[in-house]
Amino acid sequence: MFEQDDQLDTDCLYVNGRVLFDDRLGKSILKIVRDKKNTIMRCDRDWVALYSAPPKKISTDMFNSQPIHTPDAFAEVRLNARVISYPWDIVDWNADCIANDFDLKTKRIRNKIQGDVHSRAVLNPKKNVFIGKKTVIHPYVVIDASTGPVIIEDNVMVQPHVYIQGPVWINSKTIIKSGARIYGGTSIGYNCRAAGEISSSIIHSYTNKAHGGFLGHSYLGQWINIGADTNNSNLKNNYGPILVVINGKSVESGRQFFGMVMGDHSKTGINTMINTGTIIGVACNIFGANYPPRYIPDFSWGGSELLRLYRFDKFLESAKAMTERRGVTLSEEEIHLLRNIYESRKSK
Repeated sequence: MFEQDDQLDTDCLYVNGRVLFDDRLGKSILKIVRDKKNTIMRCDRDWVALYSAPPKKISTDMFNSQPIHTPDAFAEVRLNARVISYPWDIVDWNADCIANDFDLKTKRIRNKIQGDVHSRAVLNPKKNVFIGKKTVIHPYVVIDASTGPVIIEDNVMVQPHVYIQGPVWINSKTIIKSGARIYGGTSIGYNCRAAGEISSSIIHSYTNKAHGGFLGHSYLGQWINIGADTNNSNLKNNYGPILVVINGKSVESGRQFFGMVMGDHSKTGINTMINTGTIIGVACNIFGANYPPRYIPDFSWGGSELLRLYRFDKFLESAKAMTERRGVTLSEEEIHLLRNIYESRKSK
């Protein structure tokens, strides 16, 4: 990355990592780049991309200010783009991303059904379903792709009596357990376990929701374990917009539906109830009756009655036990990062 006021001797394209790309946006940016003119590309108050032809000075101020500073000799172009600002943006736009990925993935594939699909499984319509190699779809599974495509990657097991309604994406080595109901806008990562009811949620790799309970409009990190019959609320009883605590401040999401965000290595006990718009940090162990707070800091241990600091040695012992069950060893770099998060939480 450049330093403050770097003099660049080559042309450069900088792209905002919070931007969700599709073919249309990519073509718009490439067209601007081909013109070889210094250009800042924006959407509303956010920058989307910046192209600089040599020799020009680039300042970090051009990226950090809101709205970003437009220096002399730079043209400004407005683009229609999706720029992620909050977790609910990712949840809201996930269904469209899955549909876009399906088109890209199957563009040049004739045979979309490459796994073992039982004759008593239903794929409707079949043209909107991709089944990867060595994936097993058991009898009495219904994949309803009439509302959006379904992508199931290699080496997935979908057990009997499962209902999947697209758009949905399921990554390799994941097991969808009997009786699961998975609804549109859901992505499930590598080597996960999924059961119960899941709707409009993103679940990252090595995370378990292996039992009954509802997960809706939520974003889960890696190495999470959701206890049996844990339920989260994604809709207020008065149907009003949901307030979410971000960096210690209440932010109006403007959303009627939003569940929870849970950081890596966090867990819930059985029958845990999570309120609408709850933020749970990294390495938390949440359990007990009644709703815990709607903002739970990193390394918290407890529930509605008491939240205490989760001892790092006890956390690490549990985390290693979980990762080793999947044949994964926590690296020294990961442990160092987690320890830094713990020390930061401890100092507050």
